[in-house]
Amino acid sequence: MPIKKLMKTIVIFYDENAKYASQKVFKGKSAIELTAEWAKSLDLPAFTLKASTLTELLEAMKKLCDENQAENVLFSYNDLPYINKNLGQKILDSQIEYKSEYTFADGYPYGFVPEALNAGTIGILAELSKTTQKTLGDQPVSREAIYNLIKTDINSFDVETIIADSDWRLLRLAFHCGKKDNFMQCKALFEAAGGDAGLLADVEKLSEFASKNPACLKTVPGFYNIQISDKVNFESVYLPAHSYTQSIMSFEKCAALIDQIAAFSENAVISLSAFGEPLFHPDFLKIVEKILSYPGLSVFFETDGLSVTAELCSQLAAIEKSAAERTHQWQKIMIAVILDAASEPVYQKIHKNSPAGAFQTAVNAVKLLQSALPGAVYPQFVRMNENEVELEAFYRYWNEKTNPSGGNLIIQKYDDFAGELPPCKPADLAPLDRDPCWHLRRDLTILVNGDVPSCRTCWKDNITGNVFNQSLEEIWHKNDPLLENHINKKYCSEGQAGNCKKCEKCDEWYTFNF
Repeated sequence: MPIKKLMKTIVIFYDENAKYASQKVFKGKSAIELTAEWAKSLDLPAFTLKASTLTELLEAMKKLCDENQAENVLFSYNDLPYINKNLGQKILDSQIEYKSEYTFADGYPYGFVPEALNAGTIGILAELSKTTQKTLGDQPVSREAIYNLIKTDINSFDVETIIADSDWRLLRLAFHCGKKDNFMQCKALFEAAGGDAGLLADVEKLSEFASKNPACLKTVPGFYNIQISDKVNFESVYLPAHSYTQSIMSFEKCAALIDQIAAFSENAVISLSAFGEPLFHPDFLKIVEKILSYPGLSVFFETDGLSVTAELCSQLAAIEKSAAERTHQWQKIMIAVILDAASEPVYQKIHKNSPAGAFQTAVNAVKLLQSALPGAVYPQFVRMNENEVELEAFYRYWNEKTNPSGGNLIIQKYDDFAGELPPCKPADLAPLDRDPCWHLRRDLTILVNGDVPSCRTCWKDNITGNVFNQSLEEIWHKNDPLLENHINKKYCSEGQAGNCKKCEKCDEWYTFNF
């Protein structure tokens, strides 16, 4: 008798009501239909739940277990067109054989395998989510929610793991139909596989296949870096010299661009700080409000803090409060305050011609912003030879929960812009093996006049288009040949986007924004 028959197991799907989950693009079938077929292939009864919070989900799961006298649950979202029968069976067999409380797979792209939970463990987790971990329990259901709850006290649970032969996590592939970009990944993989049943059933081969497919690696931008103003208070030694023209992007053009972004990407983070101080823009607050009018968009900006006032912070807080909750995991507004030092002398050394007292003004800006937008403010330190001596002091101070940022901080690597700036990195953090560039896969940099370079490093070269007279989609795909070159380990080949010699020297390929 199969081991699964000895201990009753049910499948529980979570339905987040995603609009792409019901689209019949997989040989006339939808992701919902394919996940239902997966449960049927395992000969297990399947149920679908909806819930507003993690606690509600866990309580509903426990109730289903009790009603069906089930001892174990295979849990998954219902929008996974590639959820695998063999992996699902492997997870279940491990769960039962080792009498685990929780079994999961590690190293595979998301979407190929379910989680397994013991029915009693679900009850324990439900109770935890209402008591000691109520903050997590009150949050909306997410794809990592159950694992994140278990992680809070993982040594108290008997956990088993199925490990992939290769680790695909660095590519951040996620094959589900919950959002546009992930749906596009699913669709691209299916089209590239050409209906090859053998390939689609073998998760290792399928992962390898997806890792080489440009349409799987690159869907729509998730991060837009927009230069709404090219004016600055001072020049920083870690940025290339610019010919600052004191220009701004008009609100009308910026608003039209935001409309395009919302239609094209649906979910994205928009930075307002490409090579300029955004608070110089006279309509800065209107731009923030416009971005937050779309629940799939969030605002990020870097500021030197010199123009931060109590009134500005109050206005930002009012805009943030009135905006709807986001449809992705990022905060509505995120702010990096440029410090790069733990003292005024080092600050002045890095930020040439900055006014006297600018360092303390920036520190005070962190306090003002944090009081208005708690948890959304990050003092920022670009690590380089010139300030390495103050790295520890910076970290120790800002990491303390009692300090002005509440413990938030950002430490960035130094970017020499592919050799344009001196080599000032105190340490080389690059992985040994080079993967396709994250910025080609995820980012668009847009200059104040609407020009779009191949990437931020090529800010004055390789202009691929202009957002004011071309569509985002057209411009976005101009870089496809460059990405294919990266997949094939070629970094200076001629393509549609031009001969980008900088790729070979650049070491920003492994860094990513959101």
